[in-house]
Amino acid sequence: MRAMLCAMGMLLFSFYADSEPALTIYSSNFAVVRDMIPLALEAGENTISYNNLTAQLEPDSVILRDPAGQRTLRILEQNYRADPVSQGLLLSYFEGQTIDFLIERPEGQTVIPGKIVRSGYVWHDATAMRRYGNDYYMAQSARMNMPGGPSDQTIIETSEGKLQFGLPGRPLFPQLPDDSILKPTLAWKLETDQAGPLDAELSYVTGGMGWEASYNLVSPETGDTVQLVGWMTLDNQSGLSFENAKVKLVAGDVSKLAPNAPGMGGDMSYAYGASEPARPGVTEKKFVTL
Repeated sequence: MRAMLCAMGMLLFSFYADSEPALTIYSSNFAVVRDMIPLALEAGENTISYNNLTAQLEPDSVILRDPAGQRTLRILEQNYRADPVSQGLLLSYFEGQTIDFLIERPEGQTVIPGKIVRSGYVWHDATAMRRYGNDYYMAQSARMNMPGGPSDQTIIETSEGKLQFGLPGRPLFPQLPDDSILKPTLAWKLETDQAGPLDAELSYVTGGMGWEASYNLVSPETGDTVQLVGWMTLDNQSGLSFENAKVKLVAGDVSKLAPNAPGMGGDMSYAYGASEPARPGVTEKKFVTL
């Protein structure tokens, strides 16, 4: 595969016609994912949800298209949610309501009611940290790292009308809210001119992937021939497995600007460190995958 780096550090996608997922993994710890997803569409507007995604997808990099180019496919609206159901999230959903708590004691189990006055839940999102910068990161970290963790900020009103910090027992939730999700999910409103099934191509940039090369040199006791053994180690921390994927590896530094980089509406800032001065302008160069 050949691709190009262009002004503003933009990455051009390469498209394939294969049904197997394809990964282009960069040594600077991100990847471009390309996968085929089956859609059943009606002519006009459709509502589609898809959750076979990584947990570090960059929503503004998503491309959904008909690879055959035979059907018009317009994305009218796209929503990306990366807040799968957790105990803390459910506590926040039921704030102001009374639920049951299971208390386990040596003599047996007891169920008591308790009103969730405050859940203590703090959503901590890496995408938001990239967008809003170091101040947001520091504020969220301070809330997350309070003594004892967020659970110590939970306030429960017991049946006696008294308030306590922390949970009295294991919460027993009555049901999942209608808008809850179990995995990171993309939801689209799509418009198409034709009804029928479509194998659409989904591409996006994700964090949580990287690779590195290591080499071992074996030298014999006699002779002047040596054996060189090389290993490519792939690190997938994206939260998703890719079966039978075609993998391409790209070495070298890639200029990839943050959403609030210079020329994009703000100063360059980084969630995990101080601001870095603006880099020299990006020039167009070719690169070749290994």
